[in-house]
Amino acid sequence: MRVDQAAGLRRRCGQAAPLCVQHVGDSADCALRLARAFHRAGRTPLVVDACGRLFARAAPRALFDWPRQIEQGRLLTVPLDAGVGWHAPGVRADAPGLARAVRAYDALIFDSAVHAAAACLPGARPALLLAVRPATLHGAYALLKTRATTGPLDAILYGDAAACVRVRAACTHYLGAASTDALDCVRDEDDAIAALAARMTGEERGLAPEYIQTRG
Repeated sequence: MRVDQAAGLRRRCGQAAPLCVQHVGDSADCALRLARAFHRAGRTPLVVDACGRLFARAAPRALFDWPRQIEQGRLLTVPLDAGVGWHAPGVRADAPGLARAVRAYDALIFDSAVHAAAACLPGARPALLLAVRPATLHGAYALLKTRATTGPLDAILYGDAAACVRVRAACTHYLGAASTDALDCVRDEDDAIAALAARMTGEERGLAPEYIQTRG
């Protein structure tokens, strides 16, 4: 599959909306793998370590914490094999000034806690990548309900298959079918990453998302 290396440049020149994915899951590595998928698709990703579990050891020592970095418009990033990372535990996507500070990137991936993933980056095209387990059913539904009230819901659920189907069925029942048209369940983490990368980059590159749906 040919990579569109000019995708990011066209977005910045044409002022197209950046991609912003909130990942909530057991493994922080999922965010890094998603960054690689976006990089292969010609995007310039920034992985935001909002949980503090990705770059705590690798992050360089800084005189200023992340709010001050945003204020100055100079994020202290960590080089990755695909894009860069930013150690900013506690940051939310709606933090004041963040949209301006990350304008050089066209794909942002937040490794977030469930309570912070409800926030949206102003002007961005948002999506959720959400791991669902039997013990996290209520938290997952609450997050999806909150996001559905702020705009179109675009989310992919993975993890426990039965739990994912139950959450999707609850969304369909209580939020309405229109709110869950873009809410899908996939088999595992690998499928979830592939599905979201295809969905978020397929419109520009003319690709059809290829993923396995399990409808409730």
